[in-house]
Amino acid sequence: MRKIIKAYLITSPTLYPTTPLEFDTFYKKILDTHKIDFACYRDKTLAFNPKLLEVFLRLNQSYKIPSLINSNFELGMCFGFDGLHCNASQMDLILEAKRKFSLVFFSAHTKEILKKADLLGVNGITISPIFKTPNKGEPLGVEFLNTFKLEDYKAEIFALGGIISSQTLSKIATTPIKSFASIRYFLN
Repeated sequence: MRKIIKAYLITSPTLYPTTPLEFDTFYKKILDTHKIDFACYRDKTLAFNPKLLEVFLRLNQSYKIPSLINSNFELGMCFGFDGLHCNASQMDLILEAKRKFSLVFFSAHTKEILKKADLLGVNGITISPIFKTPNKGEPLGVEFLNTFKLEDYKAEIFALGGIISSQTLSKIATTPIKSFASIRYFLN
């Protein structure tokens, strides 16, 4: 059966195990359960564990999933990630990241910022929040996604924020946006 919508998994240190063995078992179960097109290692805490990065990269490689790291250019280079996901304050890092990584994604929260990142040549852009998400402000809504004409963009656009179930995913699938990113959806 042909896949209708691309999936971009984003990890969270608060929802994933923090020891390499537990992380391996937990993450492998996710990869066995879901069809993932891209995966991003996201950890904004100061408790960085290089062994978790190694597990993440090894499993993604065995499942043939491109691996991105969120915001950390140096770690991405050091560990050999396929790409960098720049946060909303890293627009000035996009051109340098494009020279070093095969994939560069960007986080946008408005259509204007999304257009700027697209003009800089990123491969993927998350637009968020679409649905209500803890601590992320007012959701943009599914109607917002219906305003997009994908032919106007070179980058792949991923709906993000509050996509936690097949019901929210089916609402995204009715819009022009045919890709989504999520942290919590893959935990179900």
